[in-house]
Parts: sequence; C-alpha cells; structure tokens
Amino acid sequence: MLLGIVLVIFAFNLALPISGLSQSVARGTLGIALACVLLSFLMMITRTKAIPQVIGFLAMENGLFFAATSATYGMPMVVELGIALDVLVGMLILGVFFFQIREQFDSLDLQHFEKLKE
Repeated sequence: MLLGIVLVIFAFNLALPISGLSQSVARGTLGIALACVLLSFLMMITRTKAIPQVIGFLAMENGLFFAATSATYGMPMVVELGIALDVLVGMLILGVFFFQIREQFDSLDLQHFEKLKE
C-alpha cells in the first residue's frame, strides 16, 4: 500500500507541469489518469493469478482511455479505439475464463450437465 501511495504522489508530481498549462476546469485529470495507469501496472506486476492481472489490464486501459479523452476533449476517434480495445479485452477475458473452466472440468461440452442429478 505504501508503494501505491508513492506511485500516486509521483503521478501527480509528474503531471503537475503539464496540468499547469491547461486552461480547463479539470486540471487534475491527467494526474488521476497517470495514477490509475501506474497503479494498474503495479497490480499486474505484483499479482500472480490470472484474474487480478486481467483486472489490472482493464484498469490500465481505462486510465489510458480517461487520459486520452481528457486531453483531446472527447475526440470521436479516441472513443472508437477505446470501444475496439474493450471488445478485444472482453474476448481475452472470455478466453481466460474458458481456459480455466476447461482446466477444472476437462471439457466445455454442455452435454455433461445432463448426467447431473440432484
């Protein structure tokens, strides 16, 4: 947790000169987005299971998307790229879940459920 606090302070200090040049109301958005990206990198590095690493990747993608939309004032191309990346990440998560199910139950065939009884 202390490393996470240090990363947040580092992110805001790194974004401070860039935020000072901004004329908009949301000056802290770049610091928040950078902190989100750094914390998600930390989560991806420190966790050993697949699901927390995927959650860290999703958080990183959301932080990058937040930084892009705040820096470009909602450019449509950024939105389209974000949606495309969300679909890609969704397929990655489904692949991880199906792989885990296949490892646990030896098959993805639903015909095996018919053999189950109460």
